[in-house]
Amino acid sequence: MSRASRFCGVVNHLYCILLFLAFLSPMSLSGQNTIKQSLQSIQDSIQKYYQNEPKKAFNFALEYKSLANNSDSLFYKAKADNFVGMCYYVNGNIDKSVESYISSLKKFETLKDTWFVAMLNNNIGAAYRLRKKPVETINYYEKALKGFEEEKDTLWMANLYQNISIQKNELGLYEEDLVYKQKALKIYTAQKDTQMVLLIMANLADTYYKVGLYNKSKEKAEEFLFSPYNKADQSIRASALVGYGKTLFKIGNTTKAIEYIVAGKKIAEQNGFKEIAMQAHQNLALIYKDQNNYKEAYYHLNLYHNLQDTLFNQQKDQTINDLLVKYDTEKKDADINNLNAENKLKNLKIRQSNNIKGALIFGLFLVSLLAFLAWRLKNIKAKNNIELANKNEIISKALDEKNILLREIHHRVKNNLQVISSLLKLQSQYIEDESAVKAIAEGRNRVHSMALLHQNLYKEDNLTGVNMKEYFTSLIEGLFDAYNINDDDIKLQTEIEDLTLDIDTVIPLGLITNELVSNALKHAFENKENALLIVKLWEEDHRLMLQVKDNGKGYNPENVAEGKKSFGQKLIKSLSDKLEAELLVDTDSGAEVTISIKDYKKVS
Repeated sequence: MSRASRFCGVVNHLYCILLFLAFLSPMSLSGQNTIKQSLQSIQDSIQKYYQNEPKKAFNFALEYKSLANNSDSLFYKAKADNFVGMCYYVNGNIDKSVESYISSLKKFETLKDTWFVAMLNNNIGAAYRLRKKPVETINYYEKALKGFEEEKDTLWMANLYQNISIQKNELGLYEEDLVYKQKALKIYTAQKDTQMVLLIMANLADTYYKVGLYNKSKEKAEEFLFSPYNKADQSIRASALVGYGKTLFKIGNTTKAIEYIVAGKKIAEQNGFKEIAMQAHQNLALIYKDQNNYKEAYYHLNLYHNLQDTLFNQQKDQTINDLLVKYDTEKKDADINNLNAENKLKNLKIRQSNNIKGALIFGLFLVSLLAFLAWRLKNIKAKNNIELANKNEIISKALDEKNILLREIHHRVKNNLQVISSLLKLQSQYIEDESAVKAIAEGRNRVHSMALLHQNLYKEDNLTGVNMKEYFTSLIEGLFDAYNINDDDIKLQTEIEDLTLDIDTVIPLGLITNELVSNALKHAFENKENALLIVKLWEEDHRLMLQVKDNGKGYNPENVAEGKKSFGQKLIKSLSDKLEAELLVDTDSGAEVTISIKDYKKVS
């Protein structure tokens, strides 16, 4: 996760506090003065313990809810649900938090209270953020922003600008990210909110780092870290130190980079911030690898993967999504029921009017008969719906369990392949035979192509298919990095259609592409200017076509067609035969290998 994402957790925690303080304003309710005074006293206790002793605050929130439920005020009941949701959130029980937020949201929608409806949408967005769903998170944040704009609440508008900017950063939309940050910064500056201004400086440092403006990133990080007015909590400071160390490494100050990353890691480990500690180990592994200190690099790489596994296992819960879908469905059902009720009323008036003109007694009888039939049909339909819902729930649970297990398998396979790749890399350091080192490097590239495939599978909702555009892009970029080739040396041109293919097609196709691209990068361009490598994947006449083409020195086409010369070319021939594909080689100007596959399977 990026530094901006970790800041988002802190910001939303701050928002919960702001929300809590906003609830402290007195309410103009008539009667129940004794209950009102008791509720205010309990509310003061929640405020007192919310930040430092959240479990104690939770007990007071339950007491508030019990007393509010005994009152006649829907407003107090709505507040009670929100207080309980806040305490669940800060205690880490996110699914229960969302359940309470939805209950509160329904009540405030009934009261038509725009401000509090916006606040609850913000809180639900924060829960989606923890599930790493930036698109859904932005959807709820934008609902909240619209409400606060209607209320002209500039402080909360700034908070939402900041929230949305962080999610834009997660999606890689850095220009939109900067626009929202500038909107938030303008408001915070006008309100002289020093802490939020400093927090934006830290987030700007992250954005500038991602777009490669390392000096700007360093400047903003130093404004945050070394400000005498900085009162940020430990999680923000630890994350900022790690990010500052990454920036120093990029501009060549390796010694200071390690110093600051280690400082951030120490704070993270002391406070249990696993995500920040994981990022620190990852960056230390990269730095030590750059220094050829493979012992330290391997040590931090192992710790990074262990923390990654722990966090992955903690992020499997799907309850939040189920609650939100249920809430949306209930709203739609309520709207449909209201519309049906209005239609029935109109029909009844029409019937009554016609019956009065004709025969009153016959009309009353007809209405009674229709009412009985409607009641009968309603009961039958309700019974069928209950049975259908129970069956769907059983099927859905079984499918969810299968998907979780399959995603875990893909994740474990990916991790094991990464460990194999790391072991091959370490082993190559002790081999003096250059041809053996090259063979191990080629083997690592093949293992990497397999690891990428499983990584794409466990990250996607579709566990049986792979998005070829994303997979090929990552595979080819990884090969360029492996052979230390810059875009200035060899120009890469890709034309990959947006296809999702089943795993039985992708495995041999990925290995073939790995071999063809590796071969071009190693052998095609010797002292040649304007070097160009083209990779295409498309559908044509109900066939899947793969083409790898370069303008290099070319080679004997019989070596690929017959599977001669090298292990890689034999592998290409073997895998093409497995796919029952046609293999065409053209070496008129460079090398052009085209593979035509008739039997392949797409995944919807």
